[in-house]
Amino acid sequence: MIAGVGALVRRERLARDWSLKGLAHGICAVSYLSKIERGEADPSPEVTDALLERLGIAWHDDEAFLARARDVLDRGFDAVLSFDEAAFPALRDELAGLAADLATSPLVAEATLLEGLLAKPVRPADPELEVLLDGRLLGLQRLAQGRYEDALRLNPCAYAYLKAGAAAYESGEKNYAPAIDLLRQAYELAAREGRARVMLSAKVCLGNCYCNQLDFENMEVEYRVAGRLARTLGEKDLLRTISYNTASAHAECGHFERAYAFFSTLEDPSALDLHKLAVCCEGLGRRDEALAALDRVPEARREPRTEVGEDLAGELCDVVRFRLEHPDYLRRPEYGKALLAVFARCRAELPIGFAAFHLPWVLEWHTANRQYRAAFELERDFPLKLPAAVEYDGASGVQ
Repeated sequence: MIAGVGALVRRERLARDWSLKGLAHGICAVSYLSKIERGEADPSPEVTDALLERLGIAWHDDEAFLARARDVLDRGFDAVLSFDEAAFPALRDELAGLAADLATSPLVAEATLLEGLLAKPVRPADPELEVLLDGRLLGLQRLAQGRYEDALRLNPCAYAYLKAGAAAYESGEKNYAPAIDLLRQAYELAAREGRARVMLSAKVCLGNCYCNQLDFENMEVEYRVAGRLARTLGEKDLLRTISYNTASAHAECGHFERAYAFFSTLEDPSALDLHKLAVCCEGLGRRDEALAALDRVPEARREPRTEVGEDLAGELCDVVRFRLEHPDYLRRPEYGKALLAVFARCRAELPIGFAAFHLPWVLEWHTANRQYRAAFELERDFPLKLPAAVEYDGASGVQ
């Protein structure tokens, strides 16, 4: 309570750009107000009331309100830790209905943190409020800040391991070894905690790691478990994601017939689905069918859960079209410019596996244009180390 009042007074004073002296005048000593703001002094009700009155705010601490707010916060944090995103919209609405009073209550820090965790993208609470958070909640604050080692030290729960593992997956650091270790721990902890959606997300992300390593055996093991969990939980979008990633991995390895069997049968393909279909047709030598797939892109819907925006998916399709329409594409600077631009966007905006899919074509471009240093440095510094057999041959496609 002491820290809560102090943090509120400091926040409101700074928001008004008031000095300590200006707020304290006629109420208490400046040094005493400084201690109140730091939570080091327990002011009398008279001093507290005078400070809040001067700031024009009311302190909400009646038991009925706090009990109602605590119920929302408890359910909210449980939904976050369970990765139950379907519950987020309703919780955001409930929290918004209490927001004004929560902002001037002992629960301000917890409410602000939960609001940020329910948001997309996730955002941390104001650092000024951290003094009000216990170790468990401070761990969630560190997660929102991207400080994963601190988060795991403060709150080593399944959700924390999942978020740390997902971040390691997106970077592709050390060929996914750190991500795989973190995600395995997330799965084991989630099983103990009874958080089925965290188990599902961990298995999907593990499958993605092995998918991007082109380790089909382990990929299929992880995706098989993820598929069972997804069907049990009714997560149709994740089942679709698993099928898409599996087919994409086959395309990346040059198993075009297997990938084509998936992408050619989709009833309502997204732009990214059509991109992969065109790549498969290109690799199979079906130029007209590849162009027909690309012609469908403007009318294609965007996959609801895809990480690729419509503009980037369109640029990826344009690069494939250029190859199909210009057999001498390796001698055309405009092709290299477009290819390198989308490759850079994939590296900057998406998990590294998206860029890895296009890496063989980038290396092909550098090599064909005698940019050997650029090719060497890219292979040397690229986060993923794919099997040596995966390379691009302009005459016969991905080998």
